[in-house]
Amino acid sequence: MNAVVTLTRSLMRQTLRNRQGLFWTLFFPVVLMVVFSFLGNSQSRVNLAVVAPSGRATAVVKAFKQSPLFHVTEMNRSSALQEVQRGHLDAALIVPSAHGHPTTTLTLRYNDANTLSAQQAVGSVEAFVSQADIALSGRPPLFRVAAKALSHSHSSTYLDFLLPGILALMTMQNSLFGIGSGLTRWKEKGVLRRFQATPVKPVQLLSATVINYIVVGLASAAIVVGFATTILHASVLVPLGGTLLVLLLGMAVFLSIGFIVAGLSKSQEATIPIINLISFPMMFLSGVFFPSTSFPRILSDIVQYFPLTYMADALRGLMSGQLTVAAGAFRTDILGLLIWLVVTGTLASRTWRWE
Repeated sequence: MNAVVTLTRSLMRQTLRNRQGLFWTLFFPVVLMVVFSFLGNSQSRVNLAVVAPSGRATAVVKAFKQSPLFHVTEMNRSSALQEVQRGHLDAALIVPSAHGHPTTTLTLRYNDANTLSAQQAVGSVEAFVSQADIALSGRPPLFRVAAKALSHSHSSTYLDFLLPGILALMTMQNSLFGIGSGLTRWKEKGVLRRFQATPVKPVQLLSATVINYIVVGLASAAIVVGFATTILHASVLVPLGGTLLVLLLGMAVFLSIGFIVAGLSKSQEATIPIINLISFPMMFLSGVFFPSTSFPRILSDIVQYFPLTYMADALRGLMSGQLTVAAGAFRTDILGLLIWLVVTGTLASRTWRWE
């Protein structure tokens, strides 16, 4: 036990001396949070040009200007189409002259070079015109939607959605690259072989290494949560017991995967591509930055079993207040992580080699 404590202290001092490594460990998730939180929390408005005859312009422009979805500019037809073509405006709404017809067709011209902006412009204008048509005609709608949340959520912004995913992503990256790359480097330089000639037992060295990465991982998570809540004003809950359970299980799973990679890799050059091959699909498909429900059905059915998906879902449920440790969905995520831990731990014990 004394050997494990001594080795852990030594590894911790080595980690703290590596200022560059510590900087990038915290810098990457913090930058991701800052960039994506600003993008996600900013209200997106449709830059719309309205082209209408003088007699009808006032009512149309006034109606669209009263909506917070649009930034409206009155323009003539040629200028409006030119600005849309250049990408300076999202769309141009052309209102025809009155001809006594019961139905007036509004023409919306947009530039489909930017697919997302085009879809947002078309959808927003169509929805707004439908609502305005019902209001002006006096006809009651056939259907009415009464939206009600399944349960009260403490979180309300994109940053609140993003933070649990960032914590899960940090856990994966630090564990995989720390163990996988670090142990491969030690094997390549003969450090592990020289340790075998010392009184230190292999299990003591590995235990100290794992404890070191767990402590660093938990400290990094605490710093990121503190930064998000105090500087970026994230509004999340942090139930200590449940959050620690998810983080520790996630670290154990990804540390085990790191041992598998280090056991199979013979050089540092081979380790990094393998880790990237494992981590990149999960980074973008496990619901870190956006819900996996937006994927095709066959893909979402697959990614729901990724360990990073279990971590992100469990942390997001806890930190939003949607789940408690007694909830069935939370227990499912924990069970998924436990199954991954058993499988990866077994494979790690069979693939790990000291040389």
